Amino acid sequence: MIAPDNTEPYSGSKDRNEAWIAEAIWGHRLERQPFSALLLEFLGMAEGMFRQGKLLDATRPGDNPEYVASRCLQLRNLLYNNPRMEEILRNAQGSDEDGWSQWLDVMNRTASLGDRLAADFSYLRARFDTFAELVSVVRLLRRITVDPGSERGWTKQFLYPIGPAALYEAIGEKGDGFERTRRVFTRTGEIAYLMLSRASEPLRAKIRNRLETSFDPATSRNRLVMRLISSLEPDRGEMKGGTYLPYRSHPAFNRMAEDVAAILSLDLPDQDAFQYLQPLLGLHLYLYGIETASAWLGNQGLPPIVCEILAPRSDLVRKAAVASYLHNDGIGELAVRKFIDITVLSDEGLNKILKDDTLDDVAKTDYLAEHLARTVSLKTRLDTTDPRKMTELFYAFARNLYRNGTADGLTSLGTGCGLVSKRGTNRYRYAPTDDLLRALVLANVTAPIEESALLRNLHHRYQISIGPVEAKNDVLSYQFDETDFKKNRDRFGQHLVGMGLAQRKSDACIYVINPMEVLA
Repeated sequence: MIAPDNTEPYSGSKDRNEAWIAEAIWGHRLERQPFSALLLEFLGMAEGMFRQGKLLDATRPGDNPEYVASRCLQLRNLLYNNPRMEEILRNAQGSDEDGWSQWLDVMNRTASLGDRLAADFSYLRARFDTFAELVSVVRLLRRITVDPGSERGWTKQFLYPIGPAALYEAIGEKGDGFERTRRVFTRTGEIAYLMLSRASEPLRAKIRNRLETSFDPATSRNRLVMRLISSLEPDRGEMKGGTYLPYRSHPAFNRMAEDVAAILSLDLPDQDAFQYLQPLLGLHLYLYGIETASAWLGNQGLPPIVCEILAPRSDLVRKAAVASYLHNDGIGELAVRKFIDITVLSDEGLNKILKDDTLDDVAKTDYLAEHLARTVSLKTRLDTTDPRKMTELFYAFARNLYRNGTADGLTSLGTGCGLVSKRGTNRYRYAPTDDLLRALVLANVTAPIEESALLRNLHHRYQISIGPVEAKNDVLSYQFDETDFKKNRDRFGQHLVGMGLAQRKSDACIYVINPMEVLA
């Protein structure tokens, strides 16, 4: 996976990064973001590529796939920068003319549309029979706001993706205009898109065929949104690009694509599939993160993920789930150090200078500082004249950079998708939520199967251990108790039965079902 012939260098600018270390390992970039932003950013890039006729075309690391995202400024002003609409409707006391005139005057003075659009919303009078009807539509759409009450500014509030007109980028106000911000859409959703673009062609074709219908502007839900926009298409932003995924191939790419294709193949109505795609995208990004770290340490495949199905009290399963999480959380730091050793400090020219007894420490640290700036784009020189101390300071710097960036992003993905939790404790551990379990069942079950077969499949595909059979080889001997893991397996089955995802038969066996497949 990490062999030189499976990677290509980044072709964009590295000027804004303190150093190019985690990005070279995991991509540019995996960072913490509101979990809901993951799906929106992924769909935004997919829709932008769809408009270019390039949806899920194959990519490689050296490419720079670019797309133009929507801004939808009129829509966003109507939904999130329009606080007096309800008040004006009440004050008009049934007078439609008074309602329209007062509201249009307010919007003309207060709407923020930059220099591209005029603050004139009078076109809405021809589209709605009454002002009250407009208020009703705005009220209806506000109800599907993602993360309501998040206290983000109006330019960083988003709709559930009910159509392409509901997909738009995160922006911030700057003077009389707007600028793109990466504080909400950090590129993690774009990494997910690039992962799918490097899956096998049959899988990409399946996903492409299903996603295309979601980007059809003629659907009834999208037409509802378009009623609030003056033009035939939403206003667009500037070209976006620069996201980087280092590997040509990776086990995570097809693994993610298989689950995405499985969910989309259920033919759920409209965009209902997105509620299951969101936790699965987060899960697969998290798995990509820990599998990549493990590969840099010389290991093959995913590290074990021992999961507790929430128990009333602590037992050895919980202790094993905590230990499993802590192990996987720690391998990233080790991968960063290994990357530095392999790609930075193993340089023959550097080592020749550092071993040259005719040079003093000042000359050696100067050369080392230049080497770090050249190889990993280190922006700030470390404050020392001792080359050995500079090396240790650089290790610490890289570790802190990883902890505050990619590690924090992976923790956010793990908790957001429902794999990682502190429920009932004060420590993170693997304890999947019902929502994640449901998504996993929908993605992995096409016909009724025994519970034991599903547990084997979850272990085979994701290294998830729940029952005693799978956990026996994944858990340290002093943390393994067959009775505790049997109880864990029983709780898993009870959860599935309670969620309508399993049935207990007369032979005492539990059969897991996919209710969407049954309905089909």
